[in-house]
Amino acid sequence: MNVNQKVGRLVEFSTNVNIAKNVQHGFNDTRSTGANYFMQSRNLLWPLYWPTDYKTGAPWTARYGSYAYNQVYYNNEWENESNVLRLSANETLTVKFMPELVLKSVLSFDNTQTRDHIYYSANHFNASSVKGQVHEMFTNFQKIVSSTTLNYDKEFADKHVVNLLVGWEAEENKTDFQRSSGTNLPTSALHTVATAGVLDANAYYWGSTMLSLLSRAEYSYDGRYYLSGSFRRDGSSRLGSNTRWGNFWSVAGSWRINNEAFIKDITQISNLRLRASYGVNGTLPSSNYGWRALTSYGNKYMEDPGGGVANIADANLSWETSYTWNVALEFGLFNNRLNGTVEYFNRDSKDLLQSVPISTVTGFGSTLKNIGEINNHGIEVELSGDIIRTGSLRWSAGLTGSWIRSTVTKLYDGQDIIWYDPTGGDARAKFIYREGESTLAMYGLEWAGVEDETGKNVWFLNNDSQGDLTVDGRPATYNYSKADEVILGDAHPDFFGGFATDLSWKGLSIAFNFVYKIGGYTYNAVGRDVNDDGYYWERIMSQYSYDNRWTPENKTAEYAQRVAIDMEDVNQKSSRHMNPADYLRLKNVTLSYTLPRAWTNKLSIQNARIFFNGTNLW
Repeated sequence: MNVNQKVGRLVEFSTNVNIAKNVQHGFNDTRSTGANYFMQSRNLLWPLYWPTDYKTGAPWTARYGSYAYNQVYYNNEWENESNVLRLSANETLTVKFMPELVLKSVLSFDNTQTRDHIYYSANHFNASSVKGQVHEMFTNFQKIVSSTTLNYDKEFADKHVVNLLVGWEAEENKTDFQRSSGTNLPTSALHTVATAGVLDANAYYWGSTMLSLLSRAEYSYDGRYYLSGSFRRDGSSRLGSNTRWGNFWSVAGSWRINNEAFIKDITQISNLRLRASYGVNGTLPSSNYGWRALTSYGNKYMEDPGGGVANIADANLSWETSYTWNVALEFGLFNNRLNGTVEYFNRDSKDLLQSVPISTVTGFGSTLKNIGEINNHGIEVELSGDIIRTGSLRWSAGLTGSWIRSTVTKLYDGQDIIWYDPTGGDARAKFIYREGESTLAMYGLEWAGVEDETGKNVWFLNNDSQGDLTVDGRPATYNYSKADEVILGDAHPDFFGGFATDLSWKGLSIAFNFVYKIGGYTYNAVGRDVNDDGYYWERIMSQYSYDNRWTPENKTAEYAQRVAIDMEDVNQKSSRHMNPADYLRLKNVTLSYTLPRAWTNKLSIQNARIFFNGTNLW
């Protein structure tokens, strides 16, 4: 709903209100967070609905192996419903003291309420030991932002344009969470907490506030020279009391060269602009209370409540700060039939939060400090143009490409940090933060292949130990525990981007959009599971894995000899499961026809278009 109302000549008031409700029903894919983990790991020789127990005649509900639950059966033994109600509103007051002097005040409100209902019957594997289980959860998120700005915009002598802005902004975020749970349900017909024999509840609240002072100044001269600068001062409750406020600023300038007298006579140049900027901005920590001394309650001893220290105070916990500069050249040629931008940027991120070891006398092993540093720099290129532009026939094309490097430049005491892909599961990729290396440096054992005579996996030692054999002139071993982990590659691509083309004629149009990536590696976690050497022996395997498995008759195979419950490979993060990440993908295809105006006008329709769209076709 939108309402606009003028009050006299100077004041204008507007309201915008949106309400949306969404209901979702989830599907249980066992205890994996993967979208289709069960289907990629189950053995296709087993039916989706397992046979009944030959003794009782009841459906077979047990699992076999690691994840092979009967999905069809269990999907009827649980419920997962999420109801989301969102209300957003914006109130705007505008006062025009003069045409060039405007006061604007905005109050925005955003509220999202989520109610989740999860039920497991007594037959479900998640609740069989507790005779059924039900959860009711309520989350209320609220965000209120109030801002007031005074803007002055004036042109002088037809050449000088000045724009000045000052203002302030206040923001408040609140989240309330309540959960009630119950077990020991009397019957499968009752799915509410109130009917449960054993009850449990939990609730918590968190929030944050921020206050900002804003200013900006812009100046342009004769459509050729542009200068701008901004300054803001932000204070947040998420930061320590000694370093809560941060000062952030930027300066920028551009020169529209094609408006200069010495360029105007070159008709082939339609647009030529040089621009540059430098700025400092801040990022808040994700935790609302990371700087505070916290006591955690909820621990129990028998029926008595208890608590303990949960966090050490640090009044100096501060903003993560980024210093960014860039320079770019924009151009348009031949009446803008060919357009492009070439840009270089550099960003130094400092005071990044890092977990730093401290004395265990404190009761903690580590605490957060502003100490890490990262550098990002790169070149971005964008080209677009009209190949054919005659009459009703148009053919245009565009190309983008980016070369970006991201490097760790400082860590606490230069100490490496091992981390894993946060998507979860034991098949996650392993990474390392190390000074001078990529921020996505993949880390693990270096696989040396399969030994021809024994069919065993072989690993490069990468240390001074005595090897069992030599591969490509390097010492190697059959025992992975003797080998050292090393940096195996970079998950960042060397180059990435996309290209698109659009051909149209008399309302008929076809458009293609491609994306590509060159260089870099990815960790094939699914392939690690379904092509392992025998640990997950009950799972499906690819035909390629069977055909290229070592046997006495196939001694030059890609994969090692398959041995049941073999853990030689499956639990090791290694280069064996790294694949080049290069790709070319057809992201989108659209075939459309725009009906002639002569047809649509007769139906009092301004515009009508019929189209067919395909996504990720190749």
